[in-house]
Amino acid sequence: MTDPKILYLDLPLIRTFITVIDQQGYSLAANELGRTQSAISQQIKKLEHLAGQQLVRKQGRQLQMTEAGEVVYRHGMEMLRVEQQLREELYSEEIEGRVRLGIPEDLAIHYLLPILARFREQYPRIQLSVECDLTENLYKNFKANEYELVILKHEQLNVAYPDRIVKTWYDPLVWVGRSEEECNAWQFAKHVPVIVSPEPCVYRRQVLHQLNAEQFSIDLAYVSESYSSKLLAIRAGLGLAALPQSLVPEDCVMVKTGLPKLSATQISLFRSGIQAKVAQYLRDRIIESFDHRLGLNQST
Repeated sequence: MTDPKILYLDLPLIRTFITVIDQQGYSLAANELGRTQSAISQQIKKLEHLAGQQLVRKQGRQLQMTEAGEVVYRHGMEMLRVEQQLREELYSEEIEGRVRLGIPEDLAIHYLLPILARFREQYPRIQLSVECDLTENLYKNFKANEYELVILKHEQLNVAYPDRIVKTWYDPLVWVGRSEEECNAWQFAKHVPVIVSPEPCVYRRQVLHQLNAEQFSIDLAYVSESYSSKLLAIRAGLGLAALPQSLVPEDCVMVKTGLPKLSATQISLFRSGIQAKVAQYLRDRIIESFDHRLGLNQST
């Protein structure tokens, strides 16, 4: 960088840049920050002027960071994290309100429960209400304004509110069974007992569609809404299930060949149209947890 004035960058410019990248567009970033699109564009230009070089470029319909942009994004995220921690440590006792969150059970067990105890300890005056359900049911409730935040799993979800997507992560969907021997036998026989959720379920539809497309015979061996129950069924050798790769238990096996390929799962965090200020504190904790487990892949 050619000019030391980059040292004088202020946090609002950094926050705008990060939001533009996360939202993959000036219009969605403007909606997220409550500003006009022209104001967002001007802030990005000001940031690039201070940095002395281009930070973001358009490639087709996608926004891509330059090398300098990646540096600003990486360190900017750390700056915002430190600012948030400072604010929370100084004022956490004064923060109060109610946050309603909808989330699928499997994601709640692996990603949410580990952070809830700390969140309640840090914000004792925030009333937190968590509801676990299937994605389609959560989506219906979200459209009825029953949550401030909701996490949905989908392949290509035709959402009515794309401007309310905060962040999306990607997790490969894989076949999972108890042992390689059992899985190989089912593959060879072209007959697969499956462990699935009842309708409506995005995993169930993909599993049945892909197996039918490749002319496998299918048995609905075990049907349950409970994620924990389905894991017990896998461990009992009742059949195969489709799970996000990050959720595969260590005592189960992934089937990598011989079965139809499954699409990656998209996991999106949505915010309500009328965003409660206190929901931002839980939102930030959710993003940290998912980023840690799934990496920094995001889109909108």
